[in-house]
Amino acid sequence: MFLHGSGVCWKFWEPQIQAFSSKYKMIMVDLRGHGESSKEFPNGQYDHYIIAEDMKHFLDVIGEKKVHVVGVSQGGQIGTLLAINHPEYVNKLVISNSYSEFPAPVAKWILDVSNFVFSLLPLKTIKTLMMNVYKDDSYTKEIILNTWSIDKKMMLAMKKAPFPTHTHLLHKITAPTLVMGGEGKVVTGIDEGKGSRIIFEHIPNAVLALFKNAFDPLSTMRKDIFNEMIIDFLQGNMLKDYENVIYSYK
Repeated sequence: MFLHGSGVCWKFWEPQIQAFSSKYKMIMVDLRGHGESSKEFPNGQYDHYIIAEDMKHFLDVIGEKKVHVVGVSQGGQIGTLLAINHPEYVNKLVISNSYSEFPAPVAKWILDVSNFVFSLLPLKTIKTLMMNVYKDDSYTKEIILNTWSIDKKMMLAMKKAPFPTHTHLLHKITAPTLVMGGEGKVVTGIDEGKGSRIIFEHIPNAVLALFKNAFDPLSTMRKDIFNEMIIDFLQGNMLKDYENVIYSYK
């Protein structure tokens, strides 16, 4: 089951379809608030925990009782919450470009400032500003823009929602876990490498892969390595060495 990041939809996984579909049944979901899924939340507040429960109920409905879960960015958080609260549903877990807490106080301050600025701007301008971080990666920019699926109202609701801090719960994850993250570039004040290391350190059976000079989303920025590494992990193969990728094991 593939869980996309904030703002996009299931089509975000197009760069993975060729590599994975020949080996696995791919379940690609529009998270609540995105794409063709419901835009409604109880009490009108965006809630990551509700989305994680959506995934459990979705698997019940389609009759899948235990799956591999791959999540990028917010999808990584949703997959992690599913593995914490319903470990019996998760076979192996892949968490990419995700966080279990704000890795630094400045990150929360930057988020608050951006929320205020974004509230004053039209969506088109917001998307243009967001894409500036990908000025040297036209492929990633194209994938994100082509799979964008939320309006300004949903974006602000998502950005203003309470962050689902769960570092203290990571020890409950029983699934073998691959944690992937960028290293070396601090984007919009967030140290992604630090966030990935925190997750890795708190999950009992985990391996960490840090990609130098890359960041969210690795599924496009380092597509081929991302695909090959995850398939090796899911199949129980030894992870290959790659230039500018550093592993940590337990």
